[in-house]
This record gives sequence, C-alpha cells and structure tokens, in this order.
Amino acid sequence: MEQIEFIEIKEVYLKSDRTAGNMVILKESEDAKYYFLMFVGDAEATAIAKEKGLLDIKRPLTHEFYLNILREAGIEFERVEIWDMKENTYYARVFFKAGGEEKMIDARPSDSVALALHENIPILVNKKLFRRELTPEEVKEYEEICKSVKF
Repeated sequence: MEQIEFIEIKEVYLKSDRTAGNMVILKESEDAKYYFLMFVGDAEATAIAKEKGLLDIKRPLTHEFYLNILREAGIEFERVEIWDMKENTYYARVFFKAGGEEKMIDARPSDSVALALHENIPILVNKKLFRRELTPEEVKEYEEICKSVKF
C-alpha cells in the first residue's frame, strides 16, 4: 500500500459564490501557497460556519446531536483524514477510540471538517490533493484567455 504524506490543516475558510456555490478552503497556514478546496452543500456550510463561530444557532445541528450521543457513549475522536479522490469524489475517514480500541470509519470530507472543528481534533489532508495558488499574473493571463475564447 502506498504511503500517504499528510499535511495538517491549521486554517479553514468558507467562501460562498452565487454561481460556484459554497466552498471550503483548507490550508496548512494563512500564508501557505497551496490549498485544498471542496464544494459543499448549504447544510454542510452551515455546520462548518457554526463551528468556526460565524453563526449563532440556538439549537443543536444534526452533527452536534449525534456527537453528543457518541460522547455520552464514551467515543473519543482522534483525527480526520481526507485521503483520496476517485471519480471527482473526495474520500475521508474518521479515527476514534471506542472501548480503548482505535477504529476508523468512512466519512464525507465536509462532515469530517465540521466534526474536527467541533471536537478540536487534527484535520489531515493528503498532500497530493493540494492545489497551488495562482499568482496575480497567472490570474490575469487566464482572464485574458477566457475573454478570447468564443463559445
């Protein structure tokens, strides 16, 4: 099995665009030149926004409800890993301890990010899934190319 090199995420950003939708941007640091980007639905964006303190919702969201039950059952969350992409779908897994034994389950990356923020556990992303930020010059060049393309 191939060894995966993970980068620990320290910065989580949310961006909404009317045409593109909701985006979650994960970075190793604020000034990192590489980032991980995923598109999420409204419910997932709301959950992440609440965990970042951007929204004040009085009642528990679905993920909080389930996490409260699991905490009462003695589950201890350890980390989340966004580890692969297949057929334009990202794959994540959540590691936790139950009865003193480490276990792992498959999860959606957006749910994993909300869980990690709620539980204050590490978010790790496969280095191969990162993109490089474009320089202002590259952005301008791409904009010029787009203007010249005829559809």
